[in-house]
Amino acid sequence: MSYFDYIYQRLFGKSSATPTKVFVNELIQRSQSFLDRFQAWKTSEYCEEFLNDVWQSYFWSKKGVDKDPQVILLESTYSNGFAINYESKYDKNNFHYLFDYLADRVKKLDYRLVLSRHTMQEKGDVVESKELHYLKPKLGFVEPIDQKFGNVQIEYIEENDKPTRIKLIANSYPDRKYQDAANFEDLAQYIFSLKNK
Repeated sequence: MSYFDYIYQRLFGKSSATPTKVFVNELIQRSQSFLDRFQAWKTSEYCEEFLNDVWQSYFWSKKGVDKDPQVILLESTYSNGFAINYESKYDKNNFHYLFDYLADRVKKLDYRLVLSRHTMQEKGDVVESKELHYLKPKLGFVEPIDQKFGNVQIEYIEENDKPTRIKLIANSYPDRKYQDAANFEDLAQYIFSLKNK
């Protein structure tokens, strides 16, 4: 097994040879009621505690120590990210809000939301529901172009109507017309910072 396959399996799970059947493939549209609840969550004490727990887990995982919620790291030359495994004590709705919260934080770094999509598919005896936010930096025209942290993909995954994980991956451009990507650690620290929410 190659190193890439190993990392891929740790982040995304083992691939299944079973054919998949797609039930849903649509753009995400949030209801006003969801947006109201999400806004209230962002200013709640629970949100601060949850973000602090995730940041602590991220920090300690860099040192090889597992905490709740478990955070799995992806570190390579051009792709960096993490996956946050769901723990029932964090509640399904709150975990789902974190997915949109991460996208909101990235957008504040001069990123644009290119795509928000929901898919649902059957994989053997598992029905997987996946929501995806795909963001790109607002690029200039003067080379070398500032690519910030690269393109950012955020996923929220449920299996059989139960949350499993949230993933965030930043993929940078190796092309000479771009500046080197900014340090991913700065992105992670900003995302989970309790300041300037």
